[in-house]
Amino acid sequence: MAPPRDEHSLTNVTNLHAELPNGLSKYHDPALANEEEEILQHYKDFSSFCNVECLTNPGKGKEFYDLDECMYFDLMGLVRRGGFEKHYDIITPYLADATSTFEDLEIVAVSKTFGYSTMIQRLYGKTAEGDPFDFRFRLTSLLRKTEGKWKYIHEHFSFPIDMKTQKGDLTSGKEAESAELDVKVAGS
Repeated sequence: MAPPRDEHSLTNVTNLHAELPNGLSKYHDPALANEEEEILQHYKDFSSFCNVECLTNPGKGKEFYDLDECMYFDLMGLVRRGGFEKHYDIITPYLADATSTFEDLEIVAVSKTFGYSTMIQRLYGKTAEGDPFDFRFRLTSLLRKTEGKWKYIHEHFSFPIDMKTQKGDLTSGKEAESAELDVKVAGS
């Protein structure tokens, strides 16, 4: 697992990808290296928003999204296209007093205007009511360059499920990185 990164330690795509525990995806196109750096800058700016500005100005984060187009497979359910801004206005102020870090962030530009990323994100802090929270979740993001800026158009958040207990693992495997599944396969 790569160390947690934030706006201060996300240096460049080459360094970021060098620490990926499973190596680099074969889908990277060296001709799109500049676009991958632009997407990384989007993450640096988003991290700075989450860690510095969100508490005092949660609405600023909307600039990172194509609000009308964005669709979420969120930790709390599905947010359909056209409904993201309403969801944002509820959840972002509720979790505004937080710190966000990224682990195993891989950025892949597919074209000059489209890319995706995969990572483990940690979000921890206090809710609006002052209750502590600490989540590590898997995240896949799709981004589109619109009017010269990279914006999220879809994100899929998830937690691994312990198949024995059928409960979500809110650490995303941090407590048991190599746990094995004890399942009998039919016919064996």
